[in-house]
Amino acid sequence: MAGDLLNALETHGLSKKHGPEDFTFQHSLCHDFESLIWVITYAMMVQRRNILAATDLSTHTDYKEQLDDFWGAHSYSKLANCHGALINAGTTRTRTMVERLLFPDPLSAQFFRSAMRLVRDQGDGEEPITYERVQALFRTYIRKAEQATVSTLAPV
Repeated sequence: MAGDLLNALETHGLSKKHGPEDFTFQHSLCHDFESLIWVITYAMMVQRRNILAATDLSTHTDYKEQLDDFWGAHSYSKLANCHGALINAGTTRTRTMVERLLFPDPLSAQFFRSAMRLVRDQGDGEEPITYERVQALFRTYIRKAEQATVSTLAPV
């Protein structure tokens, strides 16, 4: 769910306690693009959890706890805070949490970092997430994944 929508829902929920108020959130396409990025981030984390379940049960348990912390939210404000933590992890220069815990695969980590920069800039009002920006993100990493696949399949 897009950050602007989470904030609007949280604000609306708080204001309902003090009396009825109309929900006036202005949904736009950039919110759908941001939501798509969150869905892909979640799917990448679930894929990592599934790989760990088959290869490393002790790490899987730790990773599952981390996954639940980020996505097991029962309120808009907790989910917004979790989104903020992921954005911060993806855009900080320190490469400990992302590369060591969330996405040890370098290409996945690069994609995550680029996606979080898009979301951060959207939230800062700098540049809305547009179709062109999402398309450029996907094309870049699809190309990188294809190159990595070709290089691992090439005879030595």
